[in-house]
Amino acid sequence: MSTYNLTYRPDLDIVFLRWLAPDTLAEAQASYEAALALALEHRCGNWLLDSRRCGPLDLFETAWLTRVFFPAAVAQLAPHPLRLAVFSSMQRLEQMRTDASVAPAVQAALVATQPYDAALFTTETDALAWLQAPAA
Repeated sequence: MSTYNLTYRPDLDIVFLRWLAPDTLAEAQASYEAALALALEHRCGNWLLDSRRCGPLDLFETAWLTRVFFPAAVAQLAPHPLRLAVFSSMQRLEQMRTDASVAPAVQAALVATQPYDAALFTTETDALAWLQAPAA
């Protein structure tokens, strides 16, 4: 059984990646690679990442995403910008703020100087509205 669900909504031009349960690093990497393949197929840079069921944040996964995966995805999707709306649980948002082992990596992933745009949301409605608004 897969730990994630992946869909592309042509009416919204958004790739939806929803994790169904906590996963291993290898499973997380596979889910992101599958999302990139789907995004490339549709030339879609708008992604909604539903991480509410992922479990606690992992420092190695966060660093891999920020330093390796997202920059590579930006290059492959160009000229379409990569915009990541992260739909998160309150527990994960709290961990992002207070867990000294992951908070700096999360902040680094969200800084405006990254080659992608990313924002955190507690409702899917807000995440979708951000993705559908013109990029700043």
